[in-house]
Formats: sequence, structure tokens, C-alpha cells
Amino acid sequence: MIDDGTGASRCRKVGSVVHRELSEILLTKLSDPRIGQITITEVFMSRDLKHAKVYVTSSETPDSMERTLTNLNRAKSYIRRQLGANLNMKFTPAVSFLKDEVPERSGHVISLIEKVSGGGDQ
Repeated sequence: MIDDGTGASRCRKVGSVVHRELSEILLTKLSDPRIGQITITEVFMSRDLKHAKVYVTSSETPDSMERTLTNLNRAKSYIRRQLGANLNMKFTPAVSFLKDEVPERSGHVISLIEKVSGGGDQ
């Protein structure tokens, strides 16, 4: 990776480490039945590395996904403590969990393309 001077490369590297650690925490340390099966799709770090936007997706219904996001965000102080114990950083980033809209949007775009090209009429 070439660092363009903006710290983007560093943000991506730290985001990758945070992604891996959060996945492990959610899999092994968070045993809340109100949080459904989720997949972390992307972690975006702020330039100062003090904040992490964590995008998640799931095969749950939209209502279930909203409840899962609400419960994840309620547990974020616990998750942050666990993250801090696993990271060797000066500051532990504050995390916020957001729904990744990309899978839904791409599915919608594909269905529109199929409709326009007549792929669904055969």
C-alpha cells in the first residue's frame, strides 16, 4: 500500500485489526440472545483512530436486524472494553454499529437490470 500522506493506509490497517478483533469478541465473548447472527462487512476508522464505524449485515428480517443493531449499540461499552483488552493501542476506539445497505441495494440493482434486459421473462 502506498501512503498518500492522509493516513488512509494506517486507517485501513487499524480498521482491519479492529474488524478481526470485533469478530472474535462477537463470536466468543458476547452471549446475548437478543443479538442475532451478523457479519461484519466493513470497519471505517476516523483519521485520529478514536472512532470506528462498524457495518454489519445479516439474513434476518428488517425488524430483527433493527433490534440486533439496537442491542449491539447498547452493548458497545462492554465491546469496547473487550476490544481495549485485545488491542495494543494508545486509545481504544469508540464503536458504533450500522446496517450495511450495500447487499440490499445491489440485489435491487440486479433485479432492475434483469427486468430491463428481459432476463426475468424467459
